[in-house]
Amino acid sequence: MLNSIMLLALLSTASAEDFTVLAEEQPAPFEGVLLSVSAAAEVLTKYEVLRMECDLEVEFQLDKSGTKCKLDKELLEARITTLDKQYTEIVAQKELVIEKQQAIIKKQSPQYKWIWFTGGIVLGGATYYGIQQAAK
Repeated sequence: MLNSIMLLALLSTASAEDFTVLAEEQPAPFEGVLLSVSAAAEVLTKYEVLRMECDLEVEFQLDKSGTKCKLDKELLEARITTLDKQYTEIVAQKELVIEKQQAIIKKQSPQYKWIWFTGGIVLGGATYYGIQQAAK
């Protein structure tokens, strides 16, 4: 395999002067390696076969990567949609809780508000008076 690759490399860089076809029992005009017609055909076509295999592999890997990228994008879009729905539901729940709490606050009678307010003032004043008496 290595020899045929090296020979292929040599043939691909060979000029017209380095390559000739000889008839049987005809002397070669230069020193080199002599191949049969079938061996020469194999060497000359091996490059084309390897190039086609490489092109197919590159195309396969590109398609594979493109498909994976598309799948990842679709998964991210689905995740975004799910998180968006989840966010909307949480906001709706929070708004419902706020509305219920506001309704509870409005339900309380106004007399209780004044009782708490008055009690706070009286207790605050009593505490202030007690601290002043203790300080004397």
